[in-house]
Amino acid sequence: MTRFFKVCSTLTIFGAFCVSTPVHAADLQASLSDALAEIGPAQPADGMQYVTNTVAFVTPASCCEPSCECDEPSCGCEPSCGCEDPSCGCEAGCCGSGCCCVAGPCGCCPAAKKAPKPNPCAVSHKGVYYANDFSYLNKPCHKHCCLGDSLKQMSLGPCGQYGKLDIGGELRLRYHDEHGMGREAGNNVGFRDTDNNFLLTRLRLYANYKANDYLRFYVEGIYAGLNSEAAYLPRPIDENYGDLLNAFVDVKLTDCLTARYGRQELLYGAQRTVSPLDWANTRRTFEGAKLMYAKDDWKIDGFWTEFMPVDADDFDSPDDDQQFYGMYSTYTGLGTTTADIYYLGYKNETSNFDLHTAGLRMFGPMKSCDGCDRGWMYEVEGAYQGGFNAGTDQEAGFATGGIGKKLNAPWSPTVWVYYDYASGNPSAAVNNSNNAYNQLFPLAHKYLGFIDAVARQNVESPNMLITMKPTKKLSLLAWYYYFMSNQSGSTVPGVAIPSGAANQNTFSDHLGSELDLVAKYALKPRTDILLGYSHFWAGNKITAPAEDIDFFYAQYSLRF
Repeated sequence: MTRFFKVCSTLTIFGAFCVSTPVHAADLQASLSDALAEIGPAQPADGMQYVTNTVAFVTPASCCEPSCECDEPSCGCEPSCGCEDPSCGCEAGCCGSGCCCVAGPCGCCPAAKKAPKPNPCAVSHKGVYYANDFSYLNKPCHKHCCLGDSLKQMSLGPCGQYGKLDIGGELRLRYHDEHGMGREAGNNVGFRDTDNNFLLTRLRLYANYKANDYLRFYVEGIYAGLNSEAAYLPRPIDENYGDLLNAFVDVKLTDCLTARYGRQELLYGAQRTVSPLDWANTRRTFEGAKLMYAKDDWKIDGFWTEFMPVDADDFDSPDDDQQFYGMYSTYTGLGTTTADIYYLGYKNETSNFDLHTAGLRMFGPMKSCDGCDRGWMYEVEGAYQGGFNAGTDQEAGFATGGIGKKLNAPWSPTVWVYYDYASGNPSAAVNNSNNAYNQLFPLAHKYLGFIDAVARQNVESPNMLITMKPTKKLSLLAWYYYFMSNQSGSTVPGVAIPSGAANQNTFSDHLGSELDLVAKYALKPRTDILLGYSHFWAGNKITAPAEDIDFFYAQYSLRF
């Protein structure tokens, strides 16, 4: 059988070399023995220490032991994992392969179609690039090769004795055509007659150096540029002409505990509370310390950081008046359910508030009454927010609940129905506490409409999401929202659109509705184009002269 061997030879005179090649074991051993016999014992040169020739044969267990991945034995090794056998001991002829045993006449659920394994190149880049995964390159039988892979898992020194280095990044271009979204000189109010067209450019470059199993250094820079008409008033998230997103060191303290210090992006859960905000041209980052614990079913992070405001023309510095800290944990020991439990503290001395948010998120597939997975899913998340805000007590919160279903139909549609709630203030005259929820540092663009006209505060919204995949490379999305204010006596703030007292009344709760349409096409595993169109129908809460909003955008992304 042809097997994969890694050969390391050390000769004082000739240096060190490593080769990796598929060969026959007996042939390789005989050839090397003959070669070493011809060379003879290495004679030390003047002042050189004699070292014996050594040859090490390493047979990776992951390659030449039987593979436990169905239908994909490694390096020609024969599978022996029972991939085709009915699981749980179902009787022959009862259900067929892939069944699961439950109570019932036959004792088995309908066999579920096995999802194809994704190309590891396509999923290697994560929401934060310091979490990128290029481990597939270390598998001797890997067949995938994508743009930038030659700069990944580079061994430093003979046989990698000085560690490994990854170098990579991203280039992204996005064109905006906005009507009614404000940001125009002399008319910086949303839902008015404004028009803007501009191009956002972003380049990210990173280096990830893992010295050994205990020490790691990571640095990532960004350039975020804007080309626009003179009348456009740039958003704070549009420009940053050269800066650092990440610059930190990791030290592994124990098998379960790692410490991190430096500038770092934060991403947790579904990003409703903490996110690096990838939609923004500049992204979002912090500076401080973090402890990361992982063992069995638990992952727990504790961190204390300072927010990093963006300064477009100068090097960014942490704002010691804005401290963000907390604990975020994930527990996977509840069967098919995953639970996120978190506490987040945010103290802003400039705005005079000190908030404490405690939340819970649970999600996963829902089994039917017979115990089978029939494509139903659920997600719930909520948080209570206390503390004080501008001299008054903070008593606020948010909640989200959703039920989804994977449909057995062409284009593999998945349908979700959600309800979003975030508390608002009735009025200072009625309530001496502050009930307006502060959304902290979320990926606001992902939720409550891609136009970014609605923040997670003083809002209620039933909404429906449909995703489809007509082809392997094409993904489609449609998301409809109906927006109401939680308290009609207060306004609903916008995210990227100036909105509030200047364009909303305090007697109606119908803010409006929005439809988002997105098509994404993968040109290559790490290259894609995205086209989006969104329309917002202004409701009775928007004051005259109210304009509906139209937003078109086109994006090109290249990761390497």
